[in-house]
Amino acid sequence: MNEADRETAKRHQAIWEEFHRRPTVSAWTGRLPLPPEVTATAGFVIPVDDASVSSRLQGIVSRLEATGCVNPFPPDYWHITIVPPVMLTSGDPTPPPLPAGQAALLPIPFIAEALEKGRKVVQSLGPFDVAVHGLNAFRDVLVAVPYDGGRGLELGRLLRSAIPELPERYPDGHEPLPHISLTQYGREDRLGEMVELIQTERDTDIGCFRAHRLEMFVLSWRNGVPGRVEKNEIPLEGQP
Repeated sequence: MNEADRETAKRHQAIWEEFHRRPTVSAWTGRLPLPPEVTATAGFVIPVDDASVSSRLQGIVSRLEATGCVNPFPPDYWHITIVPPVMLTSGDPTPPPLPAGQAALLPIPFIAEALEKGRKVVQSLGPFDVAVHGLNAFRDVLVAVPYDGGRGLELGRLLRSAIPELPERYPDGHEPLPHISLTQYGREDRLGEMVELIQTERDTDIGCFRAHRLEMFVLSWRNGVPGRVEKNEIPLEGQP
């Protein structure tokens, strides 16, 4: 484990300790509090598409689902976020007030521009290994923890350098922290069984996979309700 992975572990441990002291979650209501002008979001992710890792994650998710506390994401959703999503509009791109570090509201044609620039950024980058170890509980999602030696965070920095419109932080102001979102929460009370299960899985070695492609996703929204998602593959075929 190098310095980047130790920092990832440290930040996840702090989040877990706070959650374990006072388990507080936000249940998914079917709608995000997005500005009404937002008609799509777009971002760059590394998909989790290894059969062995996916199988082990599915087993964990099934046990979590049995607690009645979570709503799982489908396996084809599982990914590591490389750059937090940018918000797009099909109307006037004049932005509403946004937190510091959050990108402005952008027009839909930004998608094609960002995809082209993203392909150029990674054309010399090769695949890299990701180890998935343990679970953690964020306020709005339950996650698995990936360790990649800092390659994902560095890739994010390269993308933001080439595409300055990309945000440094999530819409809630948080800085990126490597994670794989597995479930949302289905309720905000009677969480004891779920917390105990997460605790037992905190040190589970879930497995390793080879990250061999980047994806740029485009997710449509209407009044904060998610719709269709489009995925654009960008192979990592350069020399690592």
